[in-house]
Amino acid sequence: MATPKQRRYFPLRPCVNHFSHHHPLRPVDQIEAEEQLFCSGCGLQAIGSTFMCTKSDCDFLLHKSCFGLNLELQHQSHPHHSLKLLPTPPHDYKAKYFFICNACHDYGTAFDYHCSICRFDLHVACARLPKTIKHMDHQHLLTLYYSFSCINHDITSFFCDLCGQDVPNGLWVYYCDICDYGIHSRCTIPDSNSHHLS
Repeated sequence: MATPKQRRYFPLRPCVNHFSHHHPLRPVDQIEAEEQLFCSGCGLQAIGSTFMCTKSDCDFLLHKSCFGLNLELQHQSHPHHSLKLLPTPPHDYKAKYFFICNACHDYGTAFDYHCSICRFDLHVACARLPKTIKHMDHQHLLTLYYSFSCINHDITSFFCDLCGQDVPNGLWVYYCDICDYGIHSRCTIPDSNSHHLS
């Protein structure tokens, strides 16, 4: 049986509290990829500096960047209302343990940027997607659109040029109008083994 890896705590730094958790958190200077720990805020693998629960039987931890997320967000995809950061999916949903992200239509069980008026939800990672990206599979910058009908109102269907899947209208897409090349947002998010929000 493997011995748990000893973590290096910052000895002179005090524990801190976070609205999303009922125990104090302590800064940890380095989490290695092989430890296979996941952030309780964004759900992605925790690598690098984190805040970890001080209770030995609790596996709650946050990336440093997730610890500092804005509690309220004004997002261009939902301009009429601000989004509030929830530590768990909204309790008034039928499925109380997850939400469906309006950007990628995937489920989420961690932090949720939420509009209670419209029942609009975004993963933390989706809320932080950049307006333009350089993708390794295309030579030009790709621009983020909040649905394929925003590219051209005459488009009736959209297929991701990376994975080949049919993309329903309303899913976020990255698009190059020079080449008529587009991919849906989930094909641009690095997998959890290589991603760390900065």
